[in-house]
Amino acid sequence: MRTLLSSLVVLLAALPAQELRLGIGHADAVLVGRDLGKTAHDEQVDLHRIQVLRSVRGADGQSTVTVLDWPNLAMHNRPVLRQSRLYCLQDASAAAARLGLPAGNGPYFKLVGWAGSCPLVGADLDRDPVVAFAALLAAADAGARPSDTAAALARMASTGKGPLAVEATRCLAERGDLRAALQPVQWSQLVARASGEVDQIDHKIALAELAAEQRVVGLLDTLAVSLGPVRDAEYARVVGRIGKLLEGENATLVLQQRLQQLRDPGDRAAVLLAIGASNTDSALQLLLRLDATDTADAAVVAALREHRAPSAREAAARRK
Repeated sequence: MRTLLSSLVVLLAALPAQELRLGIGHADAVLVGRDLGKTAHDEQVDLHRIQVLRSVRGADGQSTVTVLDWPNLAMHNRPVLRQSRLYCLQDASAAAARLGLPAGNGPYFKLVGWAGSCPLVGADLDRDPVVAFAALLAAADAGARPSDTAAALARMASTGKGPLAVEATRCLAERGDLRAALQPVQWSQLVARASGEVDQIDHKIALAELAAEQRVVGLLDTLAVSLGPVRDAEYARVVGRIGKLLEGENATLVLQQRLQQLRDPGDRAAVLLAIGASNTDSALQLLLRLDATDTADAAVVAALREHRAPSAREAAARRK
């Protein structure tokens, strides 16, 4: 059965990708390493010698590994000389054999292609959040209790900042077994963070998607309250589309009630954009009524442009 999250992925505009969690999940080995240097095998292939500073999984007992790189190919990630990074690696022994590389210089790997899956790490590996996140996911794959993993991810999602907070949130959204292990107080914290004012809009959107995947009761009402204080257009679109998925035609009523509470034009514009993005019949009727009574309201015109109905686009075009 198609999940709500997969529907959201189709509907929501693409955000800058950070997919460290996917890189870790698809890697044969995850390690903290320092690039000691590279040599050119030929015009197509470079060989990077990576010192293993810590094995998270899949590289136990190795002091160095060799990472193959194809410099003429466009890739998300490449080793960087003299930098310590988290490496998410896939087995490249077959490629090494085809190239005739000596077995004694192995094991041979290549970097996974997921964006953001080769981040820098700090000098103190015991305190580095990237290393801790990788270790958490590795432990989960090794059989750690879902409740422990879920609790740790919820703390990162509800109190953290930066890409790792988004990664933790998306991990929970993608794993129904982990969401099921969360307690009501943890859900309250996550929803509060989703509706609160945060500087990191992609984190806010990820939290809203997570709560929508769980079908949190009253979620649209909670998210609607943040429209106005938060005027980001992409966030408004997300609220509108979540509203349609969770409330259907009733989403317009919820958002209209929020609209009636606001007087500032910028606040109203955010709610109107969410109404347009819901793409429901009731939203269309409301926007057409508003357009008929105030032909100079640019926010209504923007909301009509957001709605995908031909009549909405035609009405917006007349006001251009």
